[in-house]
Amino acid sequence: MRRRQRGISRPTADLRRWLVWLCLLLSSAVLAQPVDPLRVVAERNDQISTNIAATVQAIEEPAKALADLRRDQAELEQRMRWVERRASVQALGQEFAETLREYLRGLPSAEQAAAGKERRMELLAAASDSELAVERALHRLDDLDAASASLLAKAPPPVSDEERAQRLRTLTAALRQQRDLLHRLSAEQSRMRKTLDEAGEAASALLEDADAARVKLTELLFWTPAPPGARTLAELPPALLWTFSPAHWREAGDALCSEFGRMPSSSAATLSMVGLLLLLRGRLRRLLLALSPAALPADRYRLRHALGALAVTCLLALPLPLLMWTAAGPLASAVESQEFTSALGHALLVVGRLLLALLITAWLLDPGGVAARHFGWDETLLVAMRRDLRALTLVFVPLMLVAAMNGTAHAPFANEESLGRVALALGAVSVALFFLHLLRAGSALMRRWRQIAPRSWAVRLRPVWLLGFVGVPGAVAALALAGYIVAAGYVFGRLVNSFFFVLLAIVLYGLMALWVQMQRQRLAREQAVVEGGAGAPPAAGESGSALAAHADRGQRLRLDLAALGEETRSLLDFVVTLLLVGGLWWVWRDAVATLGVITDHKLWSYTETVGGKAVTHALTVGRLLLAIVVLVITVVVVRRIGALLDIVLLRRFDMQADATYAITVMTRYAIAGGGIVAASRLLGVGWEDVQWLVAALGVGLGFGLQEIVANFVSGLIVLAERPIRIGDVVTVGEVSGKVARIRARATAVIDFDNKEVIIPNKSFITGHVVNWTLSNQIIRLLIKIGVGYGSDIALVQRVILEVVHGHTDVLPDPAPSVFLVAFGDSSLDFEIRAFVDALDKRMRVQHEINQGISRALEERGIEIPFPQRDLHIRSLPEGMAAAARAGAAVVATGR
Repeated sequence: MRRRQRGISRPTADLRRWLVWLCLLLSSAVLAQPVDPLRVVAERNDQISTNIAATVQAIEEPAKALADLRRDQAELEQRMRWVERRASVQALGQEFAETLREYLRGLPSAEQAAAGKERRMELLAAASDSELAVERALHRLDDLDAASASLLAKAPPPVSDEERAQRLRTLTAALRQQRDLLHRLSAEQSRMRKTLDEAGEAASALLEDADAARVKLTELLFWTPAPPGARTLAELPPALLWTFSPAHWREAGDALCSEFGRMPSSSAATLSMVGLLLLLRGRLRRLLLALSPAALPADRYRLRHALGALAVTCLLALPLPLLMWTAAGPLASAVESQEFTSALGHALLVVGRLLLALLITAWLLDPGGVAARHFGWDETLLVAMRRDLRALTLVFVPLMLVAAMNGTAHAPFANEESLGRVALALGAVSVALFFLHLLRAGSALMRRWRQIAPRSWAVRLRPVWLLGFVGVPGAVAALALAGYIVAAGYVFGRLVNSFFFVLLAIVLYGLMALWVQMQRQRLAREQAVVEGGAGAPPAAGESGSALAAHADRGQRLRLDLAALGEETRSLLDFVVTLLLVGGLWWVWRDAVATLGVITDHKLWSYTETVGGKAVTHALTVGRLLLAIVVLVITVVVVRRIGALLDIVLLRRFDMQADATYAITVMTRYAIAGGGIVAASRLLGVGWEDVQWLVAALGVGLGFGLQEIVANFVSGLIVLAERPIRIGDVVTVGEVSGKVARIRARATAVIDFDNKEVIIPNKSFITGHVVNWTLSNQIIRLLIKIGVGYGSDIALVQRVILEVVHGHTDVLPDPAPSVFLVAFGDSSLDFEIRAFVDALDKRMRVQHEINQGISRALEERGIEIPFPQRDLHIRSLPEGMAAAARAGAAVVATGR
């Protein structure tokens, strides 16, 4: 297929000229004042005839383009049929791969199609305007007699009646000829518009076929190996010579100088910008330090300082990539005969983006950069990672430049299979060695991480991280060396992009967490100022901001994720995870079709009844992976949806905490159920496949599962009716405590000894439950006290009431009361009934009331007796009786 742009190859200047002339001519008033109406009509007829001829000639170009588009589409279909026939052969070698690569390079691109479409739209617009002008002119010539009379009436000087009739007939005949010519012109314009429409449809069809062919060819190249052999070794020296030839580099330099000479202003501006960034590097580094929280008071630090630091980081990393992009544009647009120059330009464009991402990452990890100064990362970890990253950049970027140069369409095919393969494999190996050195057990990074967080997932799952980060680049290198160079390049490029997307998500998470913490500290400072102002007014001339600055003196903002709270961290995790999944999907969006050989592999088949007919479906690897993705997303959403609902939605409404909890739990159940059903449908598991399980469950309900189902249903009833809520104080049997969690099967209650007691939900529905705080928080205190016999009952009652009324936490309504309830063995028994507004105040208030009553009664000399008993002895043994009498006598005589 010829590599040229299809459509309208050049602007049709003649067509544009006569269209503009026709629009000006026919848009003018036909009934204007002419010198000689007959001559003017004759001149217009000649012009319309000329326009007809120009239109017929202009139609030839879109017609030829249409024929070329149809021929290209036929050639493409023929080639794809040949490819499919050859692909059916099991043994496919390097020659077949080279043919596929040639076909792939010859496919029309979307840019070419867009350029052709733009030119067609311009011609369509001009033809449409001209067609509208012709229709308006034809409308004016509907009544030829009236048009002739009007033209003749304005012709000076006035003519006689006989001459007038003759001139009317002649003028009418000329206008009739003009109308016929306009009809012919309209027909040719319609034909041209139809040809342009057909060309547009053919171009769209060709582009669709080209896209499908590109996917098919790429898929075949993906899995068409070119194992290394003697031919690969023989092709390596020519590839090295082509890549590092001084003549080629001299040719590229000459092309670059020539292009800069044609555009000196833009080239000079870009080079000046690069030089300016290099000259200002020291100032930019000082500015980066000046924007850090350590250089600013906490009350002046804002999120814009962190964003400004990120911008400075990008400027520090920009000079070298910008220089590469400046050279890439002119080199990539070189003539087709300069293959090395074009290949170098495209390689610089790709590798420039890679280098920019690596340099930005290195500056983020700088001890004075954003990660250390703004996000609070450990500087020891950052130094270790930055040192290894710089070493990787020095090796990885040149290897990728060589691989990109030899893998472009401008390089010889043998270069990609030899030098391109080796460079890509070495680049993947360098990445694997980077992560191996970074994550090995004795590395500085892991030693420091074990000191900071010895029980973190990063330390506990180190073998898993090591296997993933080292094994995946190693597998890419193995693919490249085994001959799957296209697959290796495709996967490796997207893995690198995915890694940088993860870094971007980490930076975004740090910015969001930093903003949340700044808002919390700002509110804390404002509250501290208000409380300080309420306690002691500021000195004269000292404002609230001065108090805040004084309170923050010596303090600097430092990001602490543990201080953000579980709900905030959950929300941040949820938002960043969604953005990261979306970014990774964008990176790998075209991998589904390319990896069709794997994703379309059939695992097993299942039958589904649709409309009374049995339909057989195949469960493929792609559907299995999609089901796993659905389950993972469901788990993430179920875990994070609570914080999202609470912060984003439920706090906007005046809802109690228990209602919020119930909505959150029911939403989690609904999402979990929907995710399980969706994953089951992807796996081909329908209702007819689980009927036996439902039947088994029905039988099991009568046995061991009865209690489980009863507790689950009871949990749903508890969430719906809300007889108990989170935070309620309940008594269930012998257990009293505060409700902590309501789960599907059981409820957790924290008793007054701070022990968690797990109570089945069935107990709250079928058992006796006391909810101390269901309708309100008011709790009655019942205090018993006794005073000695002979005390003034009215005085005792008044003293106790004074003490109870004097306590600030005792509610005035219901009013407290004191009653004499019994005559005890050794005391007059009183009961005190008082009310407090919260259960947690009960023990403290009771203690303080008892303490106050004891002190008040003691001050008034009222005795609080202790139990007394009188002992009457009727008989004793003889010896003990004599001793008792002797003792009594001594007591009586006082001796």
